[in-house]
Amino acid sequence: MLLLLALLQQPLAARADTLPALHDALDYDITLILPDSGGHLLGQVRTQWRVTSPEPLRIALDHAMRVVWVRANGTADSALDRSLYAREGDWIYVPHHRPAGDTMTTVIRYHGEPREGLVIQESGTHRTMFADNWPDRAHFWLPVQDLPGDKATASLHVEVPAGFRVVATGTLRKVDTLNYGRTVWHYRMGEPVPVYTLVVGVARFAVTKLPDAGCELRCVSLSLWTNPDDSAWASEGPFRRAGEMVDYFSRLVGPFPYEGLAHVEAESRFSGMENATAIFYSRLHYGDRSLTDQVVAHETAHQWFGDAVTEADWHHVWLSEGFATYFEALWAGHAEGDSAFRRAMREAAREATRDNPDLKRPILDLTSRSPDSLLNSNAYQKAAWGLHSLRGIMGDSAFFRGIREYYRRFRNGAALSSDFAAVMSEAAGTDLSWYFTQMLTQPGYPIIEVHWHYEHRQVVLEIRQTQLESWGTYRLPNLTIVLDGKPTTVSVEGRETRVVVDGFSQSPQEILVDPAGWWLLAAEAGDQGRRARERGDRE
Repeated sequence: MLLLLALLQQPLAARADTLPALHDALDYDITLILPDSGGHLLGQVRTQWRVTSPEPLRIALDHAMRVVWVRANGTADSALDRSLYAREGDWIYVPHHRPAGDTMTTVIRYHGEPREGLVIQESGTHRTMFADNWPDRAHFWLPVQDLPGDKATASLHVEVPAGFRVVATGTLRKVDTLNYGRTVWHYRMGEPVPVYTLVVGVARFAVTKLPDAGCELRCVSLSLWTNPDDSAWASEGPFRRAGEMVDYFSRLVGPFPYEGLAHVEAESRFSGMENATAIFYSRLHYGDRSLTDQVVAHETAHQWFGDAVTEADWHHVWLSEGFATYFEALWAGHAEGDSAFRRAMREAAREATRDNPDLKRPILDLTSRSPDSLLNSNAYQKAAWGLHSLRGIMGDSAFFRGIREYYRRFRNGAALSSDFAAVMSEAAGTDLSWYFTQMLTQPGYPIIEVHWHYEHRQVVLEIRQTQLESWGTYRLPNLTIVLDGKPTTVSVEGRETRVVVDGFSQSPQEILVDPAGWWLLAAEAGDQGRRARERGDRE
């Protein structure tokens, strides 16, 4: 009970997003009619809700999109009678009189030219349309509850001009050809996903079928959707091991959460965007051939962490990005050997320390009100190191057992940092709340000086933490220090730690701090101020 209370207290369980969900969206049924030219969109979205309070349903839709009508459980509204709903800026409010736990449906028909969220590009005969939802831009073209922790299943029915193909979140069920040549593509997403990963892409794609993956647990259909000129390079280059990635992560974490995965060349602000079942990669990185398999590994890992298990609040985005960054490094080690893993972690250490302009901010930065500002080196590289140090504390067996249990318990749901901390404490068999508080709420990283002197066959180690006072003091259990090849473990608890090591016939000539690289730290060591090499400079 004491452990549970400790893990549920702020800030590990904080929900700091400014607009919490008033009700639970269960399923979206989306119909879109995309134009032959221009950017005017006609849409209709039917939503099934679970009512959780007497408050009206609050549905986000950008004010530039015009509402034609709203229906609730079959009741129609006309242009002259708006008693059924209210429109205030970017919000549609639908009142109800249902008890908590009951379900109801709304249907909204609307049209307009999206200002953001759905990117339409046109150059001569080349025309594309791609969703660009992260973090809360879906409501620029869809009436939805645009929050990360509110997950729903979905159907998408997308009508497009002849000659275009449609890729979307979910599994393609059928394609209808209409009498006038246009086609309607029907997708179904049977697992609940966050709205920011609910996407559609339209282009004159070349589609390449890749071998199925993950068949030890459940076969996963893989495909490439590219510009025709890029398909050969993509299949032979960055995506040549796409199936192996699914196999590896499936064994490490658990079954791939969805029926299939499409890797899509798209118009995107990001190098890769982890939309559930349909990852979008920037067309620019196809053009200059700079897309790497490490980006593919990162986005593939997101299908487990970010999509299947989603952060319940944007401030806990490290549960998505930190995981994907660490699993990207794990993939490098699996594919190319331990030296590749260590190289990836050294690069992450550099990004988290020397090249990090956000060192004064913690990973769990509850003061931020902008999701975009949370996409920084803390959420990616520093959080990845936090997971790596946790693995060092727990050991491989307990760590990966905890990861698998976390995925199993929160698959198709949403989690907070406190949820992950509770699962990992269970797996470790000990209270790790101190570690998560340190990892997530303290800025910076430990900087230590290690001095020694020799006396009477003993080496006296004096360890001092010298980082800024505002960064706090770090606890480093079982920190390894190697003296002339002889390892000793030290538990660093405060600003100054003194340890006596026996069994030396002379003063040691070399000292290495954390040579196996389990901690994100910088170290200086010496008997007379001689500097030891930092981990980032070691092979």
